[in-house]
Amino acid sequence: MSLRERTLVGALAGAAPDLDIVMILFGSVAYLEHHRGVTHSLLLMPLWAWLLAIAFSLLGGRRFGWRAYYGVSLLAIGIHILGDLITSYGTQILAPFSNWAPGFNTTFIIDPWLSALLLAGFLASLWWRPRLGAGLGLAAAAALVLFQYTQYRAALDLGYVYADERQFRQTQVEAYPQPFSPFNWLVSVSTADAHYLARVNLRRDEPPAPAPRGAPWFRQVLASYQPPESPGWERYPVFGSGYRDALARAAWSQDAFAFYRRFAHLPFLYDTESDGAAECAWFIDLRFDLEGLTPPFRYGMCRDGRREAWRPYRLSSGGPRPVY
Repeated sequence: MSLRERTLVGALAGAAPDLDIVMILFGSVAYLEHHRGVTHSLLLMPLWAWLLAIAFSLLGGRRFGWRAYYGVSLLAIGIHILGDLITSYGTQILAPFSNWAPGFNTTFIIDPWLSALLLAGFLASLWWRPRLGAGLGLAAAAALVLFQYTQYRAALDLGYVYADERQFRQTQVEAYPQPFSPFNWLVSVSTADAHYLARVNLRRDEPPAPAPRGAPWFRQVLASYQPPESPGWERYPVFGSGYRDALARAAWSQDAFAFYRRFAHLPFLYDTESDGAAECAWFIDLRFDLEGLTPPFRYGMCRDGRREAWRPYRLSSGGPRPVY
């Protein structure tokens, strides 16, 4: 098998773990629980590589046996899993035996700079010098991620300083990469009942000009990151206040909502609804809340009356939808 053929096989095998998108056919809870699950498991990686190797052999008319494809398939799947681990979504690397989903928080889920480097390396390996092109592309991508890690540590330091200044106790400090730039970060300082968030650009010396009314969403996103000297910390109560607080806590604690408690790192009460009989409490994960965009992953619990059982729903543009 030629080096170019191996490159194409590796590209296809590297995309294979994302076939778990079919989980959406089984409902939004199944997708939330199993996306980046078994297809991204280090424990099952040898099995998936073997199945892919057999498939490649059959598609190639058995010109080569499955062993010829196994190594490159295993390596490609491993690179895919590592590439997902550097984001903040979480990857269940021990599935199906554990739903633990670590994330290194160095790179935004869709990073144009990293994607461009990987694409350049792929094209260079196909049309220029295969080994040199692939090596340079991989080295450049690794260097970018290492640089992003230095920015992650700098963003974390802002959170630790803020927590010390406010003399918070039992806090959790984290930083999440944001779109368009390795200098854009969401810094969080979380207590039991609230998140304190700052959107910062580590290279900015002055606050950006506000986005004009009606500006495209990406301009609103870019204008939301403040200089680290004046980050503009905001408080987000997890459960709201007053009646909203009691309603939100009751919904949040339900057994049927455990899937979302496991998923959300920065849960926040998005909205509540009450018409005298029916009640709903909706939550979002502030990790994915961007200026100018409707937050994704809006889930909640609803009940028809105060004595009725709670049921999980997903809030979409068309209104609440049952998730089971």
